[in-house]
Amino acid sequence: MSLLTPAVAFGAALVLFVWAAIGLWVNFDARARRSAHPAFWGVLAPLSGIILFYYLLWWRRGRPREWPPGRVERATATVVVAGIGGLAVGSLVSPPDPASQLTVWPIAFAGCLPLAYWLVRRGM
Repeated sequence: MSLLTPAVAFGAALVLFVWAAIGLWVNFDARARRSAHPAFWGVLAPLSGIILFYYLLWWRRGRPREWPPGRVERATATVVVAGIGGLAVGSLVSPPDPASQLTVWPIAFAGCLPLAYWLVRRGM
């Protein structure tokens, strides 16, 4: 039995899509906070959870945004929030093997999209 079914391949592609969205959102946010190197944050944040957490919990603190988020930035943030929420939900409801998790995760991602949209629109 092959592990790379169309559903697993779609789940893997969605993982890469959300991973790229994390970098894009961090880049948008760092640019709005007048970072000297927003591309640095945008490339390194998705590669390392430690750098992402440092950016979110420490670097952003005390640096107000110069302009409000635009439509594309809000859409990117919605994908990121739904992706992380879908990953959490999918890991709780699917068996522990990666193929099953990649099959369930897109469904959990789609289910988290409305909540993520609501959270991003509220500014949370």
